[in-house]
Amino acid sequence: MTYTLADLPMLGGLDDGRLRGLEALARRRRYPAGQVLCTEGDPAEHLVVLLDGRVKAGRVSAEGKEVVLAVEAAPVAFDKTALLVDGPHRATRTALTAVEVAYLPRSTVLELVAAEPSVAARLLRTLAATVRDLDERLTDAAVRDVPSRVATWLVRRCAGGRVPLHAGQAGLGAEIGATRVSVNRALRGFERRGLIEIRTRRRIVRRAGARTLEK
Repeated sequence: MTYTLADLPMLGGLDDGRLRGLEALARRRRYPAGQVLCTEGDPAEHLVVLLDGRVKAGRVSAEGKEVVLAVEAAPVAFDKTALLVDGPHRATRTALTAVEVAYLPRSTVLELVAAEPSVAARLLRTLAATVRDLDERLTDAAVRDVPSRVATWLVRRCAGGRVPLHAGQAGLGAEIGATRVSVNRALRGFERRGLIEIRTRRRIVRRAGARTLEK
C-alpha cells in the first residue's frame, strides 16, 4: 500500500489546501531494495517520508560493523529531531524492499511547525513516543535476559499471529542488544515449548498468547 503525506501522524490534522501545498513542494522518488535513502552524518536538509515499503536504520561501529537500530515501515518520517536542531542524520537508512519516498525541504517543515499548532503538538507526541521506546529498549537491555527481550519484541510486532523478520535474526538481535546466536537460541527454546513456529528465517508464527510468551 502506498501512503500519502496525509497518512503521516504529524500531518494528519491539516486541511486539504495545506496538504496540497505540501504535496506540490515534495520531491517524490521510487527506489529499489538496497538503495541508501540517507547517510549517517550527512546534513538533514529534508524531511524524508517513507510512503511505501520498509527501511532499516543502521549505524557503523568503530570496528566497521553495521548495527541495525530499527526496521521501519511506511508511513514514517525519518530524523525529525535532526531536522529541528539543524543536525546530521543519526543513522543510515537503507531500503529493504522497493520503496517510494517524499523529500520535504527543511525550511518548509519548520515554517509548517511554526504556523500550525496541531502539527507542533503531533510532532511533540511523536518525539515523546520515540524517547519512551528508546528508554524501554535501554532498560530491557540492562535488566532483562535475552529470551525476555525476544519475547517482548515478538509480542509488540505480532500482526495476525505472524511476525516478519525483515532484517533476519541478526537484525532482531541488533534492535534488542543481543547477538544473533543468543536470539536464535531463544527462538528455538520458544519453538520447543510450542509457543512459536519458525516457518523460515524471515517469518515466525506465534502460537501462544502474549502473557504465555512473555513468561
